[in-house]
Amino acid sequence: MEYVIIAVLIAAAVVVAVIMFGKNVSHEMNVATKSMSDAKGAENYQKNLETNAGTDIGKANDHEKAMHNYK
Repeated sequence: MEYVIIAVLIAAAVVVAVIMFGKNVSHEMNVATKSMSDAKGAENYQKNLETNAGTDIGKANDHEKAMHNYK
């Protein structure tokens, strides 16, 4: 039974990691695409990503805590 609990906790951590890193990879691909056509737009978009990183990490942590009922 404890193996099931451990497996569920690991699966939840993997889901949060995929959500967080998948979102970042998607945004970086958007920056790369924009840089091919609009360098200034890509620069602004990259700055937005950097400024929102802390908030996004906080949201991911809150989501993880909610999944485990830590709140």
